[in-house]
Amino acid sequence: MLSRVSLWGARPELLLLVVLMWSVVRGADAGMVWAFLGGLMMDLFSGGPLGAIALASVVASFLSGRMLRVDLGAPTVGIVLSTLLAVFGYHMVLLLTLAWTGYPVDWLDALFRVTLPSALLNAILAPFVHRPMRWLERRTRRERFTL
Repeated sequence: MLSRVSLWGARPELLLLVVLMWSVVRGADAGMVWAFLGGLMMDLFSGGPLGAIALASVVASFLSGRMLRVDLGAPTVGIVLSTLLAVFGYHMVLLLTLAWTGYPVDWLDALFRVTLPSALLNAILAPFVHRPMRWLERRTRRERFTL
């Protein structure tokens, strides 16, 4: 249903948002594992080069998981800013991979009609995805026992 939503060329990228927020709550290492697996599954159904989405997702997950280690003020501001940077990085890696593998890329059109609107939309949606990911992290966290 979300794939049909489009605001000025931007679409909510639910898998990417879930991976980014998992990187925020569980750390970049855990997020990058899920980014690679989810990206690989998306690659299998896309018409692009195999591994492009997986690579872009891993880079975005790394950026998102590492950004909040820097104090950015209020947690929501940090989530929005890290998502903005991570989604922008995701699209840049994806565009560079497409160009490198011989796909034609109209850079200005891709940046201003897809990348920037997508980064803004997904950054706005990030706090709404963060809350359920934080709940899931608390429910699946292993308790540490001391002897």
